This record gives sequence, C-alpha cells and structure tokens, in this order.
Amino acid sequence: MDYTQFDFVNFTTHLDLAQVLLYAFWLFFGYLLFYLQRETRREGYPLESDETGNIYEHGIYMPEPKTFRLPHGHGDVTVPNYEREARELALQPSEPWSGAPKDPTGDNPMLDGVGPGAYALRADVPDLLNSGAVKIRPMRMVEAFGIPDGDPNPIGCNVVGVDKQVGGTIVDVWVDQAESVIRYYEIKVSDEEGARTVLMPANFAVVKTRPDTYLYVHAIKGSQFADVPLTAKIDEITMLEEEKIMGYFGAGYFYAAPDRPEPLL
Repeated sequence: MDYTQFDFVNFTTHLDLAQVLLYAFWLFFGYLLFYLQRETRREGYPLESDETGNIYEHGIYMPEPKTFRLPHGHGDVTVPNYEREARELALQPSEPWSGAPKDPTGDNPMLDGVGPGAYALRADVPDLLNSGAVKIRPMRMVEAFGIPDGDPNPIGCNVVGVDKQVGGTIVDVWVDQAESVIRYYEIKVSDEEGARTVLMPANFAVVKTRPDTYLYVHAIKGSQFADVPLTAKIDEITMLEEEKIMGYFGAGYFYAAPDRPEPLL
C-alpha cells in the first residue's frame, strides 16, 4: 500500500460524516448563542444593585468594549461602560422590605419619568434623515406632504380626554419624512399660564367622526394636556424630547386618575 497517498475511502469507513457535521453544527450554534448573549449586554450593563449601588460582575458574559461611530458627526460611543445615569428618580418604596413596589413622589407622577412613564436619556438632538435633514417636521414646513382627499382632516378639530373634556385644538400635524406617516399632533392649549402648543404622539389618539370629527385620547384627561413637556423649538423635536412626551402619555394610563393604579377587584 502506498502510504504517501491519503486513502479517503478507508478513512471514512471509521468516521460517521453525518455525525461529525451534526457535532460541528452544535458547536457553531452554541457559540452563536454565547456570542449573541454577550452582545445583548452592551447597553444597560453592567447591572447595579438598587439597594447598594454596587456593580454586578458578569464574568465571561460581559463583552469587550466596542466603539461605534455615530452618523452625521455626532461623535463616538463606547459600550459597555461603567457610566451611570446621574438623574435622581422620584421614587420611594411603598413598604420597608427589599423588593417592595415603589411609588412616585413628585407632584405630577406623569412627569417623574418612572413606571410606565420611564424613558431613556437619548441624545438631545433631532433625528435626521440620511441626507442630514431633520426627519420629523410640521406639515406646514414640508410641501410634499398633505392630508389625502377623503380622509378626515384633524387640523382644527378638538382633542378630548378620557374624562370627555376638551384639552385643546389641533393646529398642525408633524410628519416623519422617512416613513411618510403622522408622528405627532400639534395641539393649542391654554390655562392660567397662557396659550401655547404641545405635541401629542399620533398613536395615542383615535379619530372620531360622529357626530363631529374630533380626536379621543384615553391616556389622559382634558386638563392634563397643558402639562405635556414642551419642545425647545417650535418646529423641531429632539430624540430626548420625544422620549419625555411619549413617557408622559404612557404614564397617563396608570397615573392620570387615582383609581387607575388600584386593583380591578
């Protein structure tokens, strides 16, 4: 026998090729799960204790820091890191034991950014298109967008809260130029501090057409529209402002009325 040549036929008689491929797939799939689990720990990690503030050690499950270059010249970000949020949460434990539910302590819990109103500290800059232009704009500033014929035009309609009280009047709609959808309704509100405009996420409103066209909002009461967080500019909204406004309406489902946090039975 010429041992200088590899005898593939005799070699495979002692090897189950299908079984080897199966084991290879298991190894690959196991590594893939491990890799994906590590990658999920780039944001929000390492965890810290609510009671002591100590940082948990995640061992081999914590990935090595990776630097991501943000678009439009917004710098770089390296994650994971040990930077902690500096904001103080307006919360206090409802009971003295560890793990007890926490209650908001602010005058208006919908502005505290806790519970269903919690939000992430996103960048305080507008979301941009690939071209670098601001993505979400009032319809009055973008000629390419308008309300289709046959659809109810919300501009000029009243906004009614869960208590059936009018909270304001819609003066414009803000459109997402990338997705071609309405993102916010611009509402004129007034109280003892005067008249101003606030934004309401479109997904919190239902257009009613009977008997007259109006927008119904189940999340908050009519009087609570005046407390919606404001934007720094009248024709622009930053990603952080989006978080705060969305958090306000989200918190309304739980904090808008005293009976909402209570049990059903």
